[in-house]
Amino acid sequence: MNRFFIVRHGETFWNIDGRTQGHGDSKLTENGIKQAQRLAKKLSEYDIDYIYSSDLGRTVQTSELISNTLNKKVEYKENLREINFGEWEGLTIEEIKRDYSDVYTVWRNEPHNALIPKAENLYKLKERLLACINEINEKHENSNIVLVSHGMSIKVLLLSLLESELSNIYRIKQHNTALNIVEFRNYGPVIIKTNDTSHLEGEKYE
Repeated sequence: MNRFFIVRHGETFWNIDGRTQGHGDSKLTENGIKQAQRLAKKLSEYDIDYIYSSDLGRTVQTSELISNTLNKKVEYKENLREINFGEWEGLTIEEIKRDYSDVYTVWRNEPHNALIPKAENLYKLKERLLACINEINEKHENSNIVLVSHGMSIKVLLLSLLESELSNIYRIKQHNTALNIVEFRNYGPVIIKTNDTSHLEGEKYE
């Protein structure tokens, strides 16, 4: 049985600005670095064998901090990237509402049906994420494996492992450096923990 520790990157400057990141990038804030360091300390309580990460800058920063604490090398996977938001990348929600009001309405009410210009849809995201985690799961046995990824990607991955509809993405929350634990047992994946931020004591979330 493999146990996956699936984590989101630390806070970025675009997170603070409310900008859509996708494949675009923004560096970790000072707080985001501290979050990642606290997460790394939390992960050190487990006997981690491998670390895999998205190859985008904010996840690279986060995974390097985890790597330094755990003394494990990171292998970067393009398939762990965030969804490509196309023309929405770098825009605030208010800008998206103003310039893409019709598509935004679909995105908020039927996200699985949204066709954002030049973007990846949720089904394509699901396909590459499942391909990635299944590949890693088949590669290792009885291992503790960290996956460093992104908010939307993690929500889609968790829904997919539950065989739940992608329309439910807004029913899952993923804070910065949230910890999710999934065990791949002989009868399928079992979600043990979701959106755990106990390592961030004193921080407030909405």
